[in-house]
Amino acid sequence: MKTLIVFLTHIYFSFANLLYAQPRLQQIDSLIEGKFDNGELAGNILIAQKGALIYQKSLGMADVANRVPLDEQSTFSLASVSKIFTSVAILQLKQKGKLKLDDPVKKHLPAFRYSQITIRHLLSHTSGLADYQMLEKPYTADTGKIFTIADLVPAINQSDQAILFNPGEKWSYSNSGYGLLALIVEKVSGLPFPSYLARHIFQPAGMNHTYISTPLLNVADMHRVKGYDTPNYAPWLRQRVDSLPRNRIELHNLGGLIGQGNVISTTGDLLLFDRALYGSKLLKPSTLQEAFKPARLASQKFATTGWGNTSAYYGLGWMILKDTTYGKVVFHSGGMPGAVTLFLRNVTKDQTVILLNNVTHRGTHAIGVSLFQVLNGGSPVADKQSLANLYARTLIKTNAASALEKLSSCKTDTAHYYLSEQEMNRLGLQMFYDGYQPAGLEVLRLNTVLSPASWNVYDSYAEALKAVGHREEAILMYRKSLELNPKNKGAERALAELIANNE
Repeated sequence: MKTLIVFLTHIYFSFANLLYAQPRLQQIDSLIEGKFDNGELAGNILIAQKGALIYQKSLGMADVANRVPLDEQSTFSLASVSKIFTSVAILQLKQKGKLKLDDPVKKHLPAFRYSQITIRHLLSHTSGLADYQMLEKPYTADTGKIFTIADLVPAINQSDQAILFNPGEKWSYSNSGYGLLALIVEKVSGLPFPSYLARHIFQPAGMNHTYISTPLLNVADMHRVKGYDTPNYAPWLRQRVDSLPRNRIELHNLGGLIGQGNVISTTGDLLLFDRALYGSKLLKPSTLQEAFKPARLASQKFATTGWGNTSAYYGLGWMILKDTTYGKVVFHSGGMPGAVTLFLRNVTKDQTVILLNNVTHRGTHAIGVSLFQVLNGGSPVADKQSLANLYARTLIKTNAASALEKLSSCKTDTAHYYLSEQEMNRLGLQMFYDGYQPAGLEVLRLNTVLSPASWNVYDSYAEALKAVGHREEAILMYRKSLELNPKNKGAERALAELIANNE
């Protein structure tokens, strides 16, 4: 009888919790649908409580050209969420006594030049290593080269751009640092990095749809989604990221690097990984707790990074949300052409939020914060709309007069809209070079009216005018730019060229 009472009580509380959660889930669904309709979100979303699914949805297309919709089996590039697996690999080797976090990198990679940089520095992005700048010289020497982690140590040793500051002095995101960590995993374990992850992380966690893929390690996968860019001026458009020249360096030349990215997975597999992090299947709880502590700089201040309209500390491969109102939250985000991702865990309440977006939209991370807050009874992040985007979209759909009227009517509503000179400038150039020349020119022209004290707006407008052969107007704009910034050497050269051609 007692067992029956306990069982019925469990059913009652489960049902009560379900009823309590329904308004929140409806709010979550409404938020997600609104972001999708506005072109801010496309992809797969999964939310779980204590490992049980409470919300799952697929929005958008895995392959636009062939009209293949996303579904639960769709596999996405995780971008920098991949760094979590590199961290787990290093910490596993530490648990086994094969390395120490305060070992100099040079101990495991003897050719490495900088003896003061430790493994801990690499994990916490406090090493002083630049991001990819050390690869600029070898790229210039061979623009067709696909870089791998084997290229990192020589490039770092030979570059005068490799070190930004002394180890431990500051926090600065370094993808190259995580490439070095992958090299250390290979050296210490004796396994290729992809094989190590498969054997010691993916397989134990049951992640059967997760793997590493690069241009040099191409894995056949019928569920792999295509990556798309969506212009801010036309969110209804989808452009394959691998067809756009501006993405070639990141996707092709840097695409062979691992440790920092290039893990492919599903929302379901990431939930399995989340479950495997509880207990001791992958790491001891004490080791994870160490990873979840903010790293300290030499000044004893915590390493801090901005994220998703909020602020976070950085630990050992994990970001740690400063705001603990709803519990201790650890996570990582990622972004690259055609992939914006988030893997968030509330370890106090055992909640999981996963967003995998195959359309480039940096607002995905702020959406993740909103989902987490709504899940816990809070409000979505208050985000203002970009007037630059609104103006450009209206211009494309209607005409210059209607777009200007729309901008003027919303400009005073600073509670809901913001106007950014940089965004307007970037949009104008993007539209101009994407085949919307007249509209792009109009955006750039208007920006000189809205921001008359900025030398850069005149420079950009002049660049576009020069490209379409409006030489006299271009000369006037370059001169205006130089009046405001006499050190603008690019404008000086372009102006000299235009004047010479006019003579």
